[in-house]
Amino acid sequence: MTALFPQPTLWKQLAWRFRPVRLENQACEGFDDLEALPVEIKSFVNDSYPRNHTYRAVNGRLIPNRKLAIRVAGLGRYYPRPLTSLLDLSCSKGFFVFHAAAQAGCERAVGVDLSDECLEVCRQLAARSTRKAHVQFARLTLPELAERIDEFGGPFQTVLLLNTYQYLFFGSTVAPAVGQRHQEIFALLRKVCAGRLVFHNRVALADLQSDPQGRALRSGAAERYNSRAIREAAEEFFRVTALRRWLGRPVWLLDTV
Repeated sequence: MTALFPQPTLWKQLAWRFRPVRLENQACEGFDDLEALPVEIKSFVNDSYPRNHTYRAVNGRLIPNRKLAIRVAGLGRYYPRPLTSLLDLSCSKGFFVFHAAAQAGCERAVGVDLSDECLEVCRQLAARSTRKAHVQFARLTLPELAERIDEFGGPFQTVLLLNTYQYLFFGSTVAPAVGQRHQEIFALLRKVCAGRLVFHNRVALADLQSDPQGRALRSGAAERYNSRAIREAAEEFFRVTALRRWLGRPVWLLDTV
């Protein structure tokens, strides 16, 4: 394992659970004229579902609320160093993308989502970023992105898949399932990732939210959704380092081999 992909020790994993997180330390600098943002956009990013993606747009900065700050600090420590490109596969309100783009060495920060409302908000904020040339948002499914990955500069050094895998497997209200073979999904993930994929997802059927659980029962594939099957498929395409559960679900680091 190279220094670019550091593996945390057990002591470091435990220490992070109790380390205080300062919201200001995770703020994104470099935005112009945020005061002119429509009130409904400021309200949306600061007070809408999902609550662990909320932040304030004020005084030239995006300042994450506590839940988001914890997630950014906790997951960001697993990024390769230096961070050169990042793809967020379910970007919601875009904070992980803006946070990556704010780092000087990051030349590409891309967020994909299927929520037109979120994407419009992200684009309005991106237009006010001093790093706008390095930021992009797109409405794409994973198969569409994998097919068009060269349009975005090729596979990304760092990829985030956060609380999204169940929707790739079982589908959602906005998109059908990518497929109900784990290997099919991880083959697509490998096409968009050239370095490390940070995987923080629910990998047990009993842990899923009510909507994907209902879809699981109707799909006939519920018995195939378990941590062992998911990890075995991931290991066909990545080197998998399984860390301790954090914020209710495991963290896996998937490195290309």
